[in-house]
Amino acid sequence: MKNRNNFLFTELIVILLTVCCVFLLPITGHTAEEDKFTEADATILKSSDDPDAVIDVIYKLSDIYEVQGKDGLKPAIPALLESAYRELSLPEDERWNIYDIIKIISLTGDESVKPFLLHIMSSMGGGGNPFTAQGLYSIGHSVVKDVADSLISTSSDTKGRAALTLHKMFEFDETGKYFTYEDRDMIKKRLVENLVDEDPGVRIYSVVALRSFGDESVINPLEHLEKYDAQKDSGGIFGVRMEATETLKHLRARK
Repeated sequence: MKNRNNFLFTELIVILLTVCCVFLLPITGHTAEEDKFTEADATILKSSDDPDAVIDVIYKLSDIYEVQGKDGLKPAIPALLESAYRELSLPEDERWNIYDIIKIISLTGDESVKPFLLHIMSSMGGGGNPFTAQGLYSIGHSVVKDVADSLISTSSDTKGRAALTLHKMFEFDETGKYFTYEDRDMIKKRLVENLVDEDPGVRIYSVVALRSFGDESVINPLEHLEKYDAQKDSGGIFGVRMEATETLKHLRARK
């Protein structure tokens, strides 16, 4: 009886293993197919008008990045850029996937995406968002000059967004070595120059960025803004003055 029970137990194990193999083998094959960016995926990104199909490819690329890192995204960069520019050509309320696409592009760390990220920073509302700053930061030190030069743009939007982007890039730097002394000094001086810009948005973002790039030399111009800046929003709040107060607190606490 004992031998018969052992036999039945063994037979049950064999059956369970067989069932597992039957169900798992197709899954394994499917996973192997999903671990790379295909021509079909590229076609969807470049030409599909179905936002659900596009976002499925974006999610797939996110999974690829989790396993393979930046190298896994390199084959997708041209199609991602084409897809992003297609989205930007649409009315704003139809850009269903633009932020998800920007997020994936920001993970590539590839020099070829720098013009696109600079364009987003300069032209799109919320251009200083963490994805744009993260993408520029991950490309490497070569982008610092490009973003810093945007602080002297003729466009107020570009100047303000560049200040915010540099501030966020500074926050990404856990080593403290990404920006050289010369970088920080140049950026600081341009931010101080923009404290008197006629656009209150430029002044506010420049004040905020000085929390990263400021030092004792910027105390006086910040104190002047704190006392005398005339910008007041619809709610009666002096936004520039408030941000100047916060930045002064930050810089004084650093001493």
